[in-house]
Amino acid sequence: MTAIPGTVDELTTHWLREVLGEHVQGSRLLDANSGTTGRAVLEVHGEDLPPRLFVKLPPTDEMQRLFVTTNGMGRKEVLFYSQLSGEVPVRVPHCYYSATDEAGEQYIMLLEHLEDSGCTFQNASSRYSLDYVRAMLNEFARLHAAYWETPRFATDLDWVTPPARHDIAVDLVGKSLAEHAHSMPPVFRQMGELFLANTDDFYRLWGEGAHTLVHGDAHDANLFYDGRPGFLDWAIVSKAPGMRDVGYFLAGTLNDEHRSLARELVGEYREALVGLGVSPPALEDLWQQCQWHAAYVWVGATVTLAMGDAWQPVSYVMSSLERLHAALEEFGSLGAIQRSVQA
Repeated sequence: MTAIPGTVDELTTHWLREVLGEHVQGSRLLDANSGTTGRAVLEVHGEDLPPRLFVKLPPTDEMQRLFVTTNGMGRKEVLFYSQLSGEVPVRVPHCYYSATDEAGEQYIMLLEHLEDSGCTFQNASSRYSLDYVRAMLNEFARLHAAYWETPRFATDLDWVTPPARHDIAVDLVGKSLAEHAHSMPPVFRQMGELFLANTDDFYRLWGEGAHTLVHGDAHDANLFYDGRPGFLDWAIVSKAPGMRDVGYFLAGTLNDEHRSLARELVGEYREALVGLGVSPPALEDLWQQCQWHAAYVWVGATVTLAMGDAWQPVSYVMSSLERLHAALEEFGSLGAIQRSVQA
């Protein structure tokens, strides 16, 4: 087996020839950075090769590397590109090569450079409209319908597991409450205290419903547009209810003008599933799941806030929370979870 490069310095022309073929004539490292994962851009020369490749590999920061390895994020994304990217009915980056070790400590992906393909990014803001939101819901329906309660989760897709539970979230939500509740709207403290008092119930609710293949992290930075919406960053692809994606997206994307249409949009997603041959739950049940999963997005943002600028700039997280608080209020998420916890 060809060795997996441990650093960007090992992304040599010789290595590229080993994994892509002798037609690789040359290469040059154009850019490299490290955050949640390591990233690099390679210029490549050779017949039937694109001018640039986007590379994903482990982060350089040891704590971040440990987090990624412990949660299997790099290994899971490699498995997605090697086993699923060619069959999913949604637009994803083309993968030229991917490999991982069994532990997920070393991994590599050579992917399509989406800018070179004419794709655009941050479309939820630059392209925002109800048409764009509906296009996203149609793509979610296509993805979810293809794997709705599939028996493959017990066979070749047994590596697609339910979303990981991070117990450190309890401490970090508590930290955010202590540091920021005084400057936040009441729903911030109310949702935080409800989560801290009923953490097990929150995770139970997020797992209720028919399971399918979900992207799991469908925010604007993980989406692109190429005549239709596309999905990148599959590091937390999971087996979960489809509302994991839909509730996440609607809560984080709908603006003040359209937020009141959320239930109607969930109904349109349901109709798309029916049109694709799925027998989904009743709209009332799907809407309840959407209410629950809006809180999942909030927990993620609140955990990120507790980390200061380490994961995301605080100003960006504050802006996201402002939108999420409006969604929690409009969706009635607090009351829906309180009733479900007490039932």
